[in-house]
Amino acid sequence: MDNGFLRDFVQIIGIASPSTFPVIGNLNPHTQFVVQEQLTIPDAKPDVEQVNTLLTEAVVTETKNIFTPVGVKVVIDGVLRQKVIYTADVPEQSVHSAHFEHPFCAFINIPLDVPQGLTVQQYLSSLGLSLNDILDGPVQVLIEDVEIQMLDPRTISKCVVLFAYTTIKPLLSSCDCSFVDTLTANGVGITLNGAGVTADVSLNISLCDECNPTNNGISLNVTVPLLGTISLNVNSSQITQILCENNVLTVSGTGSVLGLLSGLLNFTLTINAALGTVTLQLRDPITNLVVLSIPLTGLTLTIGQC
Repeated sequence: MDNGFLRDFVQIIGIASPSTFPVIGNLNPHTQFVVQEQLTIPDAKPDVEQVNTLLTEAVVTETKNIFTPVGVKVVIDGVLRQKVIYTADVPEQSVHSAHFEHPFCAFINIPLDVPQGLTVQQYLSSLGLSLNDILDGPVQVLIEDVEIQMLDPRTISKCVVLFAYTTIKPLLSSCDCSFVDTLTANGVGITLNGAGVTADVSLNISLCDECNPTNNGISLNVTVPLLGTISLNVNSSQITQILCENNVLTVSGTGSVLGLLSGLLNFTLTINAALGTVTLQLRDPITNLVVLSIPLTGLTLTIGQC
């Protein structure tokens, strides 16, 4: 446990450090809420002269998914566990502690892009999902801030700001994964069977149906001087996954390769619009070794437009 920080001479321990905050993307629905309470010192304890330390943590005790007319809500039940260490208002100024628990209830709203004419339940069924398997990770709750004030020798006022988030299945992402472009570059440094070579590259990408692989395709032509050519053709049925998050589009599947490499190879195409880079890797489906890696840099890219 860290040492927290000092506020109005009270050491507060349990607030999440910004350096530990998660990266929140399209797949991370979230909510923020506060818990306000008044802590009353138990009768068996002496009066408070000065609050020295507050230790607090938020614990999720139960979650439940429920349908709404436009999506799903994740209902969160939890408890704030806290310990107050204080100097007593007695001549010897002895130090005491008191333990408290305060329940909280909140929810994370997950709106879904439900096709017209379908209910939310029907839409989930069409994706092969049910209400209870829409999440791809647990619900997490962070404490962002705490305000504490002594009202009188037996009463302490406290307000806790909390942030709750989770991760949904990629199938439920409402992002637009469209990307259509033809990228060409000469004299590109590529890696072929572990060796660095220079090649001319032409990469045609057509992903124009949001996150659905239907009617999409990828074609690649590589010319390696003095060695030969490599061609890759991927149709929609060979694309197994399309993900877009934080301005990064990732496409994976299996493609037909001819030339210096041949057969069916696994591929991963990563388009990073923020960095202006496109990387294509081909892997042997048996050994999973990278047999071809092509990096394209210095590009102007836009994800979400056909």
